[in-house]
Amino acid sequence: MTTTKRQLNAARSFYFLGGFGFTTWAAIIPFLKQRLAIPDDDLGLLLLCLGLGALMMMVFAGKIASRYGCRRPLTVAGVLLPLVFLGLCLVPSYMGAVCLALLLGALLGLMDVVVNINGIMMERLVKKRIMSGLHALWSLGNFAGAACFSVLLHFRLSDRMTTLVSSLLILVLVLYFSPHLMRQSEKSTSARLHLPRGPILMVSLICTLSFLIEGSINDWSGIFMTTEKAVPMSQSSLGLTLFTASVFVVRLFGDALASHIGARQILLASLPIACLGFCGLLAGTSPWLLFSCYICIGVGCANTVPLFYSFLGRQRLVPVTEAIAASTIGYAGILVAPAVLGYIASYSSLYASFALVTALLVVMYVMVWHITCHREFQ
Repeated sequence: MTTTKRQLNAARSFYFLGGFGFTTWAAIIPFLKQRLAIPDDDLGLLLLCLGLGALMMMVFAGKIASRYGCRRPLTVAGVLLPLVFLGLCLVPSYMGAVCLALLLGALLGLMDVVVNINGIMMERLVKKRIMSGLHALWSLGNFAGAACFSVLLHFRLSDRMTTLVSSLLILVLVLYFSPHLMRQSEKSTSARLHLPRGPILMVSLICTLSFLIEGSINDWSGIFMTTEKAVPMSQSSLGLTLFTASVFVVRLFGDALASHIGARQILLASLPIACLGFCGLLAGTSPWLLFSCYICIGVGCANTVPLFYSFLGRQRLVPVTEAIAASTIGYAGILVAPAVLGYIASYSSLYASFALVTALLVVMYVMVWHITCHREFQ
């Protein structure tokens, strides 16, 4: 196997680990809440700490990658990740869990930024589009993490033993693949942190809106289906399952489609499909029509972020490390969505929340139309 092939497999594995790690945390939460008897409001603060840790690290992750390359930060984060998961299963107090949540958020935030920098460097090396395929591996890891917990718990393993198995799997993959990660990274032109401007700011906003849309589906789709559409509880998670499955499948073919028909054409054609999906959710009543709408949303939104990351790898306005760090802060959209949409729903309804998301999707389409006129996006 050639060096480039090993590096590409290593890049894929760390995208998989990012999705696997995020789902592992989600699977641990109910057991942590029960063991420490955490009230709902305190649990919300704990979840917020994860987001705060991630955002604080994302601000500096680009500089870290610029100074130390991609291999060392990803290896350190990957080795510490299973230790934190095991710590969450053993922590005796709520404050200890808060500290671990901050640390876990920082590790996931560091991985999110650096793995995308590494992916862009790989895309430059192989001289073809691979970002959609790499992000498909994140979706696959997300699914695998949930499946791993479900299967092991089904066989009556305790939550601690299940977390141990998942942690050992993460550690083995990290130790096996990390030596093949790209050592170097693009150097930053300045030691100072810079706020994104111009096209980079536009891309950051688009990524934020894209992640906010994803967050709205992840956190509120089940509640929306049961409370607003009278779908039985037993079917409440089907919409989210169809959404994640469609995102994974479409990302598998995203690179090939972008190479043949162009990234701009894909985005301008797919985002209206997502908008149609949201309109169907608001107006539809048939359960199968509603579930089809989740597929439309997944198909329409799947390749937005990967294609813009490819754009950031080709632009020459700022170093890649700074551009990716700025755009990855858009993950704040996933963290902001639950609180904002919940606040609106508490004063109005989830219809109003999802109507706002639909309007933001239209705004994002206008921004995409504008930024994709940039010559380096073609």
